[in-house]
Amino acid sequence: MNYRNSSAISAPLAALVLLALLLSGCAGHYSPTSEEIAAAEPDDPSCAYFYFSWGRFAEMAGRLEEAQDAYTKALVCDQHSTYLHQRLAYLLIAMGKKEQAGVELEKILENSPKDNRARLELAGIFENLGKTDKAIEILKKNISDDPQDNHSRLTLGYLYFRHDRLDEARTALEQHVAQEPDSYSGSVMLAKLYRSMGEIELARAMYDKVLELNWSFVQGLDAAEFYEQIREYERAVELYKKLLEEEPDNETCRRKLAGLYMVLGKPDQAVVELNILKKSSQEPEKVDLAIGRLLLEQKRYNDAIHHFGRMLVAYPEMDIVRPLMALAYYEAGDGDGAKKVLDQVPVDSKDYEDAILMLVRLYQEEDKLATAADILEHALEVSAANHQSFFFLLAAVYHKNKEPQKGVLVFERATEIFPGESRVWFEYGLYMDRIGQLKDAMVHMGRVLELDPDDPYALNYVGYTWADAGVNLDQALDYISRAVAARPEDGFVRDSLGWVYYKRGDFERAVTELVAASEMQPDDPTISEHLGDAYVKIGEFAKAAERYDRAVELYKDAKKRAMARRKLEEAHGGIR
Repeated sequence: MNYRNSSAISAPLAALVLLALLLSGCAGHYSPTSEEIAAAEPDDPSCAYFYFSWGRFAEMAGRLEEAQDAYTKALVCDQHSTYLHQRLAYLLIAMGKKEQAGVELEKILENSPKDNRARLELAGIFENLGKTDKAIEILKKNISDDPQDNHSRLTLGYLYFRHDRLDEARTALEQHVAQEPDSYSGSVMLAKLYRSMGEIELARAMYDKVLELNWSFVQGLDAAEFYEQIREYERAVELYKKLLEEEPDNETCRRKLAGLYMVLGKPDQAVVELNILKKSSQEPEKVDLAIGRLLLEQKRYNDAIHHFGRMLVAYPEMDIVRPLMALAYYEAGDGDGAKKVLDQVPVDSKDYEDAILMLVRLYQEEDKLATAADILEHALEVSAANHQSFFFLLAAVYHKNKEPQKGVLVFERATEIFPGESRVWFEYGLYMDRIGQLKDAMVHMGRVLELDPDDPYALNYVGYTWADAGVNLDQALDYISRAVAARPEDGFVRDSLGWVYYKRGDFERAVTELVAASEMQPDDPTISEHLGDAYVKIGEFAKAAERYDRAVELYKDAKKRAMARRKLEEAHGGIR
């Protein structure tokens, strides 16, 4: 028996080579040619065969260290055997010794410098070791030595794509497919690449080609998601339906198909798909929930009420159903029905908070503020330590009912229960601001910053308040700058920065920041007014008039609107 022809790479070991080998179906066994055998005739064939056989038996028995030792001894007897180096390399990979495996493959290159297959596998080892540049170097040399080595070109394209070198990946993969037009692996990779690059037309053509070359569930699903992404919904529906013919119980496809029917304005078909899904789903209650929400979206409120009613019978512990059922009653104009359902949500339910908040909202809309307050007071009696939001809403109800001091007492209770919660102190500060007690508001915001020195909204509140009053402007700038760094896209925080620059007399920078704030919050009247003020300071009266006009349009408060109108008239005077 010639040990170099004995068998081949076991499946678990072969699976560790580069993905592109697997994709193209070339992960088969390596058998040396007769020319290689002749060129590598061992110095002591019987010695090499003995240790090789020993190693193979040890490897098959799972004694990998023993197998490594035996193969190493075999190589002492036959130092130039390509197959023995390869056998040892795959064993080392299986043992997690990738660096040593790389050494063995380097030896193969020394013994067979034109062995592109060995170099391809060596590239895979280097990629697994995180040495991508080395892997790419090897693959490029393969292609340079043999321009027809399309396998290396495919693998090179894959590596470039994997590491987001998209232009280089495109060149390699397009060359691969040009040389081998029916390459399934190359077409799959190009479809994904074009999609990543936003080349929609090319991606569409390539996905169609992939499905024509070889329909598979995986690629069909990928194509369906692509067509859904580019809003070719009818084509996506066609593909999802074909996928469901193969796997009728595939929940992902069924859900996506139902969603597409909704997008296409076919809610009845969406419900049909969800009902089919429910029969095979391991979580039918979630499908039922989706159906109920779908009925709500369709404004089929009576159907939704009946559906949720059946769900409460089937899943009595599913408390989330009650708020949704209450919403259906409310939208159907049956507020009493909604209240009755919400009253049934148990205190220990995770949906209790939402139920109470919705119930209070219903009573507020009916202007039954005393009842809303009673509901919240009772909720706090049974769950005060669990729901901060009840305190905030109760204080707001008292304020709306013209009982602001009761709101203050509510927050005092909240701070006793949650003394270290910065959000409680923040909400308390906002409430004091709302009822006109600015000094106390600043004290509470200071407490927020003691608990959380980097809270961007407390920093912004304190900094803006100082700026508006024209005091502590250096510290105000520091506070607001930190707030902007934490919330750069928040237009209100950016407005504060512009306003502190305005108060410091740096009107050009004020304009820059206020323009940015206005772009972020184009419908806020205060920001428009601030920007108008800044434009006036730099002599841009026409632009100022435009911003004041916008503020007049947006303000609902009569006094603020009157002030903005006065400024508008003055700006027009400046234009003349």
